Amino acid sequence: MKNIIETRMIHWKKQWLSLVFWLLFPIIATWAIIAGTNSLANDTKVPVGIVLEEQTDASIELVEEIKSAPLVRTSILSEKEALNSLQKHNLDSVFIIHDGFQEKILQNERNQLITGYRSDLSFAFTPVKEMILSYVQQETGRAKAAFVVQQLESKYKGNKNWSAEEVIKKSKDIQQDENLLTTSFSFSNSPVKTGENQPLFTIWGVWGLFCILSALFIFDWVIKEKNAKAAIRFAFSRTSLKSYFIQNFVLYTLLFLIVDAMAVVFFYVWFGEWTSILNLIIFRIWINMAAFLLAQLFSNTYLYYTTSFGALLITGICSGAILPSGIISNWKWFEQINPLRPLIEGEFISVWMIMIITLAIVWVFGKGKNNASYKRIN
Repeated sequence: MKNIIETRMIHWKKQWLSLVFWLLFPIIATWAIIAGTNSLANDTKVPVGIVLEEQTDASIELVEEIKSAPLVRTSILSEKEALNSLQKHNLDSVFIIHDGFQEKILQNERNQLITGYRSDLSFAFTPVKEMILSYVQQETGRAKAAFVVQQLESKYKGNKNWSAEEVIKKSKDIQQDENLLTTSFSFSNSPVKTGENQPLFTIWGVWGLFCILSALFIFDWVIKEKNAKAAIRFAFSRTSLKSYFIQNFVLYTLLFLIVDAMAVVFFYVWFGEWTSILNLIIFRIWINMAAFLLAQLFSNTYLYYTTSFGALLITGICSGAILPSGIISNWKWFEQINPLRPLIEGEFISVWMIMIITLAIVWVFGKGKNNASYKRIN
């Protein structure tokens, strides 16, 4: 193995730039796509200006509720700045939370709490206004509940002495713990799916797709060294050509796993995404095995590269990275042939894995071509 490492280091020294590029390509390409789509999604949100005339718990909580809306991008500005930006059409609408907001909420008053402004180009003023009003109505409902509780306690001479703040806090805790209202919509005869909206791209799905491409391009060394004139020397050495390939495969796989560990750390720090290390190792091994076995079938690198791009395109379709997820969900058999399913779903066994392992066993124990041909001499 020491001789294999020394020989491989000589090759890497001549091709280090290409090797480093394809090793880091999945990380860089995935980061570019995910960061770009996140930036695009943020730019497509409706810009809304918020003016706070008071800094109270109720007004700050209302602002946080507005910020949590998925399609709204809020900016806290002064009244002059907000109206100026609205005139320049930098904001879709402006909402001013007036002084005394919290006091009026506790007194169950709903008049002149918030003032909204729109321009002639505002297109989302009405839905944003209704959303804010729903939050205000929620707060006034809690305040009214606190008022009713205090009245009942006074009427029946209770000894709890609940304050308005305590009742409001208790109602928030109940709402959060019990999930009082959950509504899911679906078409007739279709399954109901609950939960948060799924992102356009999954980080590990995109990364896995680029990993396949990088593995296919790096494993072109199999074709180059199989066709090299020096390959005939294995017929006269203790190490067979097949053993040489297997040892180099192990060396490349270890190198890939080191870079994959870097990818796990990078995506966790940058995007907060994590994945199973065991699934990652299994995925890497069978992807490398697939690239290695595919390269064994070719003697021309150009044809191999063309086939690699075709294989990547098919993988992208099967994984749902190209076709919309709504179409893929209607074709259940796509899930069974999805090469990225073990990585994304956290599974250990797939159809592709079984097939690749079977082919690898056949290649290892099967009879290959002789390392050298012999000519009979009379």
